[in-house]
Amino acid sequence: MAQEAHHHEEKKPLSFFASPLHQKPSENHSSINYEHKNASFSSSTSDLEDQQKAFQHITSTSLRTNSSNSSAPNFENTNNQLYHENPAFHRHAEATTAELFYDLFFVANLTTFTSNQEINDRASLTDYIGFFSLLWLTWYQVSLYDVRFSTDSVFERIAKTIHFGVMVGFAVIGPQWQPGQEHSDYKIYRAFGLMLMASRFTLFAQYGVTLWYTKKYRKAVVPLVLVLSMTLVAAIIYGALTPVFPQTKYNALGSAVMQPSSVYIAWYIIGLSETVLTVAVSCVWRVVSFKGTHMVQRMSLLTLIILGEGIIVICKSISRIVKNDYLWTAPVVGQIIAAVLIIYFLYMLYFDRIQEEHFGSIKQQIWSFLHFPLHTVLVLILQGVSLLIIWRQAVESLDALEADWMPALNWLQTRELPAGTYFAEVMNGVPNTYPTLGAAYASYINRTCWDQVYRYIPKGVDASKESKIVLNSWYIIREGLDNYLADSNNQTAWTDFDNGLNEVISATFKTLFDTFSVTAPKRTTRSADETANWNVTITQYYDIFDLVLTYTFIAVSLHE
Repeated sequence: MAQEAHHHEEKKPLSFFASPLHQKPSENHSSINYEHKNASFSSSTSDLEDQQKAFQHITSTSLRTNSSNSSAPNFENTNNQLYHENPAFHRHAEATTAELFYDLFFVANLTTFTSNQEINDRASLTDYIGFFSLLWLTWYQVSLYDVRFSTDSVFERIAKTIHFGVMVGFAVIGPQWQPGQEHSDYKIYRAFGLMLMASRFTLFAQYGVTLWYTKKYRKAVVPLVLVLSMTLVAAIIYGALTPVFPQTKYNALGSAVMQPSSVYIAWYIIGLSETVLTVAVSCVWRVVSFKGTHMVQRMSLLTLIILGEGIIVICKSISRIVKNDYLWTAPVVGQIIAAVLIIYFLYMLYFDRIQEEHFGSIKQQIWSFLHFPLHTVLVLILQGVSLLIIWRQAVESLDALEADWMPALNWLQTRELPAGTYFAEVMNGVPNTYPTLGAAYASYINRTCWDQVYRYIPKGVDASKESKIVLNSWYIIREGLDNYLADSNNQTAWTDFDNGLNEVISATFKTLFDTFSVTAPKRTTRSADETANWNVTITQYYDIFDLVLTYTFIAVSLHE
């Protein structure tokens, strides 16, 4: 019979609204079963200790009142009084499918943004942290509601659909996320601000429905009103910031003018402030705390998702090396093993320390919010160790290029041909193979670039511009060197030769790092008569390496 009733209950049509509360105990079951009542209160209230104290206090009061009348204690009135003060919210033992589906949007955004947003200078690092912060805080705000008050109803499904749409908005703006740079048109940032506003208005409506169902419970009204107020204020400010972004301006030629803006900083402040205040409310009013919820599981699952994202980016780094047909060397293999071990150690450090049964109400609130800095440093660590794999292989390739170029560069100073080298073989081919020393030298440089880099360009990397530079520079190097060897006082010839050599080396360096999806930050536009400088080019990439090394080790130290 119980099974039939259960199946019948499951077939009930989905209501438009649903109460987040357990139903009040029926009056026709007024006889007390102490074990049953204790289990009911412990599973449905947000703070077991408070309710036990209240139950004991009210029970003792009821016993003293009824003892004078020599009648049985009125446990029904006692239970109703306690129930009236402390709402009994539905609690889920584990994450619902809707919550897990929402997590998929989070990981999809993180994966997409990590693939598109390259960290190559301080500005891009700041942008990366900022985007992740807004993404995480939005996810956290929705999760705070879900673990405490979420039900299954038409309204909740509509609200969840809106939250899914907001996550799609994050995916749309992710590839263009550069708020710290100057832009000529800020319409996409205005749209993003409206999406944040829609997210908070949706949460406001959800909390409003919860307040409606719990309005008769005195202890729940004040904290819910506070959360409602904070959510509403955040939504209004997000919307009010939209027109503050600069409007598009045009110069006399009709071209859009680049303009800076710092409005986006307010997004970070609002998101962090509303989250801190929401957690603070749950710490003060324990009736809306996380006690008895599956918040620990939610944060653990998100941590596992982020660690999984780290495995994905490491595998992508390995695939880039494989696509370039590089040989596996011991340093590269060692770097890959170290990266995998780092992820495994991070996993053990986190999950070996979780002891859910020892969490108190306030500790759990603080513990959950501290996942914000934890997850931020985690994504930086995982991004950093994946890039260090790329850099290990890049160093191997640079060493190979340098080994081939050094005999040619030293020859310019000493005119000595190292015996047994390919460079000596090429230069000794004059005049039989090559008509002049300039032609032999240019051919050697050209051949080295192709053998080490251009021959192994993977699909998807456009190096046509750099290939053309190498081809055209062959003529410049040949002519410049021949003229200089004919007259060592001809500084124009030496300048032409030096410029051609710089163009080849710079283009080859750029192509090499492009094959690893490492891009130097954009510099100011080069004038038409300015030539490349390979020292400047390689320094740009070394600066990226220094940045990656710095933020990775800082993140590791903060994690510990």
